[in-house]
Amino acid sequence: MKTALVLCIVLAFCGGLAVAQEPAAPATAGPPQYSLGDQTFSPTLGLLVPLFFMSWQPAAYATNLSPGAVLSLQIQPYLTPNIRLGGELALLSAFSPNANWLLEASLTAKISYVISLYPFEIPLSLGAGVNWVKYLSDSALDPLLKPSVSLFWIYNSSWSYGLNFTYWWDMQFSATPSESRVGNFLEISLSALYHY
Repeated sequence: MKTALVLCIVLAFCGGLAVAQEPAAPATAGPPQYSLGDQTFSPTLGLLVPLFFMSWQPAAYATNLSPGAVLSLQIQPYLTPNIRLGGELALLSAFSPNANWLLEASLTAKISYVISLYPFEIPLSLGAGVNWVKYLSDSALDPLLKPSVSLFWIYNSSWSYGLNFTYWWDMQFSATPSESRVGNFLEISLSALYHY
């Protein structure tokens, strides 16, 4: 009888301790931490708006191009938790008023500084490289600069989704300086960003 009474008291005491303990707080996801060796891969699809051509005089001219489609793939490893350095391959397609096809393929080195405001990231980027342009029977290889700003929502530690605004400066040099032009285009695109 004494043993049963002691056992009941011990069980009641243990039960009281279990009730008195506060439940453990659920684990919350915090901002992901990146370091040297972490990488990102990002496919992008969007709209490219032809703005104007500028000559070296300076003077601005209409592009006479339709809005176009742009598709790109980007790989950027992390150098620090906030700096990524990599490359981007992009394809662009648009049409003239006579339905002639303009095709561009660019290859750029790209550096990004990432501002973290969890659950968002704001990459500020600059790409520099070359742009192969094909229109009718003409083709050229032009220097290209692409500054951009993006806003990404961090879905989880592997995926982020975002919106990009990228300005394309395509520099078309000619042996006759008055015929040289700088193409100005605005890219508005959506990206999925995979971290690994």
